[in-house]
Amino acid sequence: MMQKVLSTRRLEELKVKIFTNAPVKTIDYGTVHRVILKDGQAFEAHAVILAVGGKSVPHTGSTGDGYAWAEKAGHTVTELYPTEVPLISSEEFIKNKTLQGLSLRDVALSVMNPKGKPLITHKMDMIFTHFGISGPAVLRCSQFVVKAMKKWNLKQVTMKLDALPDQNPEELFQTIHKRIKEEPKRAIKNSLKGLLPERYLHFLLDRAEIDGSDQGAILSNEKIRAFTSLCKEFTFTVNGTLPLEKAFVTGGGVSVKEIHPKEMSSKLMDGLYFCGEILDIHGYTGGYNITSALVTGRLAGLNAAKYSLEKKY
Repeated sequence: MMQKVLSTRRLEELKVKIFTNAPVKTIDYGTVHRVILKDGQAFEAHAVILAVGGKSVPHTGSTGDGYAWAEKAGHTVTELYPTEVPLISSEEFIKNKTLQGLSLRDVALSVMNPKGKPLITHKMDMIFTHFGISGPAVLRCSQFVVKAMKKWNLKQVTMKLDALPDQNPEELFQTIHKRIKEEPKRAIKNSLKGLLPERYLHFLLDRAEIDGSDQGAILSNEKIRAFTSLCKEFTFTVNGTLPLEKAFVTGGGVSVKEIHPKEMSSKLMDGLYFCGEILDIHGYTGGYNITSALVTGRLAGLNAAKYSLEKKY
């Protein structure tokens, strides 16, 4: 029936009016919805889709306006929080910029709960910054830091960094011990060259209270094991994240309990549809959020058009 309607009517009969670069001030809901622009213009529509994003990356136009319009229609907006966002730290080595700009590849980064158990671990790259840490592994861990701080009312969360996740502690100890044994009179920093990025190697040697210039032969097994432990389990604290505006993704949003999932239509207001990041759904970076926006956008668009045409004809 719908295909027949579309195929027998000329486009001009639909009287479609296109608005671009037209910021919306508010929406008045009714049997026919009225969209009011900031310049005073207004137009009516049987169906409205809120596809305005969250509050992250505001320079793209995603400034959070849609939450107020959703609430005006009676919807619940869950607490908003940053996710896929860099983490901040007040550790001395961060304040002193000891590792600023240092990238680590294929490390395993974990978010720890108050009992010292990992909440999540991601094996990816990361970078130390002037304010804390960033990079793919950090972005993926960030939402778990936010949730942990809220759940346990924490001011800081412990992170654990395994710089060599492909070796277990004993294997790594034996690797280090073998290198030292092969050239016992060589400076330890030279014996271990290539094991880790140089700056991070020197940093961990210092943490283990080992002088990098000392000959390997004078190191006790206890010192070597202490260094091995730091390679596998260097712990430090973070104090939260950069603000929501600096995040790549917004957590929270319009409650999905109030949305028909097969249509993306409101359960509370006829002719109102949602898609994308305004909803309380989000995924990791790497296309997951974009995929969600495209899938929900297609559903919302098709069903809003169907609803509108049914009302019109």
